[in-house]
Amino acid sequence: MLFLRDKLSIVMFLVIFALAPCWAQIGSVQDSGLAGSTQLPGTFPQKGPDMKPGSGTGMIMGSVRTLDDNPVANARVEVSSQAAGQRMVTEYTSQDGSFSVAGLSSGGYEVRAESGVLEASTQVQVGDGQIWVNLRMPNSAAQRRDGHAPTVSVQQLRVPEKAASFLAKAHEAMDKRKLDEATNYVSKALASYPEYAQALTLRAILEMQQEKYDQAAADANHAIQDDSNYGTAYLVMGAVLNCQKKFEDALRPLQRAELLLPNAWQGYFESSKALLQLDRFQQALQQADKALALNDAGAHPEFHLLKGYAYIGLRTYGAAWTELEQYVSHFPDGRDAARVRSDLEKIRPLAAAAVAR
Repeated sequence: MLFLRDKLSIVMFLVIFALAPCWAQIGSVQDSGLAGSTQLPGTFPQKGPDMKPGSGTGMIMGSVRTLDDNPVANARVEVSSQAAGQRMVTEYTSQDGSFSVAGLSSGGYEVRAESGVLEASTQVQVGDGQIWVNLRMPNSAAQRRDGHAPTVSVQQLRVPEKAASFLAKAHEAMDKRKLDEATNYVSKALASYPEYAQALTLRAILEMQQEKYDQAAADANHAIQDDSNYGTAYLVMGAVLNCQKKFEDALRPLQRAELLLPNAWQGYFESSKALLQLDRFQQALQQADKALALNDAGAHPEFHLLKGYAYIGLRTYGAAWTELEQYVSHFPDGRDAARVRSDLEKIRPLAAAAVAR
């Protein structure tokens, strides 16, 4: 049944989301030096008491950060439909400032984040698939879990104010999906300070969105050389190498990313994808489980997709059936749903035989 794995175009970090390019996923990651910690097991966002999961296929994913790009943990996020009679969804950001709301019907929504007396909001149009938003708050909103202000690396302290200002404007442009404008501001930031690891990493993400993988790899490598403790640069490098199908090479920077960003699910997810392509199915499952422990499978049905095909590689068809069924259940109208249903039918007799034993 390995033909199923061979035909798999599984959840590429940069491609799986119909409306969210790769930089959207990477953009929610902060290195431990900045954020203190990302989401921990058992600290998932919670639904408001008046809400039930929706039946729509849209999803809003995003993060709440300060103007100097630090995450805002435990911020209240309200997603309100602009259609009359629709309820409001309430979530809380995780330790890395990220949040997600699934099951949304197509239409306009207001996304509002509150942390103490501070707030930020934006309006978005949701369709079939996922869309990314990034809300910005004044710098005083960011705190570590121990209550102290976030720390920064020595390299970050050297960044000129002018360069940091350009990078902040680049992030704002990305929030509005003005990618050309974001690229222009990143170029200005790097012209002001060529060794700016955060700006180099952001440019790499933009280049990934344009499938300029060689350039993205060069910029990610440059960022690593400039700040060897900037975890996001390693994560981006690993993602680029996965896109280039250099799966063995991708594992090295991803292992470093896991050390620097131990609670960032994206690193484990990327590692799992690389291991799956290398036929290291058991390790792929272990990495997928780590990613799953740091996030909500309901918000990321691609976890089930990844695990399902890893189980197929192990010829554990009963478990594969369960995982792929969960994917279809969570995302019945997703762009991969028809293919997954077809593969479910192909493994049905093998799964049934496994249960009968």
